[in-house]
Amino acid sequence: MPAARDGMYSSTQAQNLLQTESQVALSVASGSSTATSVFESAKLAKELGFASARSGILVLANTVLGGSGLLGMPSALAKSGYALGMLFMVFFAFCSAFGCHLLQCSARRIGQAPCSFYSVSNAVAPRWTWLIDSAVMVKCFGVATSYLIIVGDLAPPALVFFGFRQFHRWEVILIGFAVAGSLACCRNLSGLKFTAAGSLLIVTWTVVLIILFVIQPSKTFQPCGHQELPCGDAEVKAVDLSDPLALGKALPVFIFGFTCQQNIFAVCNEVRNTTCRRVDGIIAAALFISFIFVSLASVLGYLTFGDNICSDVLKGYPSSSVVAVTRLLYSLLALLSYPLQIHPSRASALALMDLVRPTGGAHRWAAVTLLELIGSLLIAITVMDLGKVLGVVGATGSTMVSYILPGIVYVQTFRTFHAKRLLALGQLLLGCIIMPVCLVLLFL
Repeated sequence: MPAARDGMYSSTQAQNLLQTESQVALSVASGSSTATSVFESAKLAKELGFASARSGILVLANTVLGGSGLLGMPSALAKSGYALGMLFMVFFAFCSAFGCHLLQCSARRIGQAPCSFYSVSNAVAPRWTWLIDSAVMVKCFGVATSYLIIVGDLAPPALVFFGFRQFHRWEVILIGFAVAGSLACCRNLSGLKFTAAGSLLIVTWTVVLIILFVIQPSKTFQPCGHQELPCGDAEVKAVDLSDPLALGKALPVFIFGFTCQQNIFAVCNEVRNTTCRRVDGIIAAALFISFIFVSLASVLGYLTFGDNICSDVLKGYPSSSVVAVTRLLYSLLALLSYPLQIHPSRASALALMDLVRPTGGAHRWAAVTLLELIGSLLIAITVMDLGKVLGVVGATGSTMVSYILPGIVYVQTFRTFHAKRLLALGQLLLGCIIMPVCLVLLFL
């Protein structure tokens, strides 16, 4: 809900404001949660904190599901086997939830509103703010590039099915880039926020489509004709340790698939009465919903195509009207989401440049924009494997956002020794191990 203007509140906002004020007063009187009362008071001063817990769940679930991770996860599962892959998904989803928990505890303890990755880290570890900008820059740039790869994978066969001529992959990417790149040059991208709701609908339908191709209710949903699954006599394993190098390269994709830490601060800012238990409930619900969707798409996609599965699961299904429409919808969503990733990546790149040489101006903004756009276009045209891009992003930006930064922030915020601080240090060390090891494996 938007904040009130000119000191006036709607009836709903006024009711929520009175309710939140009474909750804060009760918390202060009882002394049950000093951190919560201070943070809620700071939110009230900035006219924040009117959203429901349900909206917070949708924000985090959309962060996990509304990108390219769901399309690439089935291929990662093929490197490990479905049973071992499910264990990896459970582990990394739990680590992601714990990282969100560490960040929300730190934000509430610091008590500044609105809180953000930058404000929280700057309050407790200002010398590490460059790491935040680096993580955001790399992650968002990589995700934007993966969107162009998705367009190159899905749009050409869909266009051919609807009667258009056979486009080369690079032609479709270039046409899509002309639209997405133009939108990325805008300074205000608020008009594209409607894609969040659309992305959840498209993801939901994609999972339903994968399920239909497994149960095969009609001839339309036969992924390999009359053959039994998996298609083409491909192999399906519960545990696959035959290629440790391939398994190591797939691990960052599992990490990438459950990264949502960047939006836990939006939940803390917008949801009313953000006690530790309430926010933890939002995190648990969002990641549980996301896990159900991702695991269904991954396991069923793998059971359909076995070890011959494509790095983009939608790329492997036979041409039909329903598949072609789904491919075009995903391509459209990717193009509209592209500027939403370039925008924060560019802002972080500019912040890093200001640390080195604090001179701004339109020329620097234009130069960074041009470099990011050209860089993502060239990578998307030359790299045809979506899994490779997701692997690099997962090993770098996602690992920093999910493991390293939450550990640093929590350890710096809570200085006294306790069990959770030790676990936070363990998450930090895990991230410091995962990132260099996976990067080395990716380039072997």
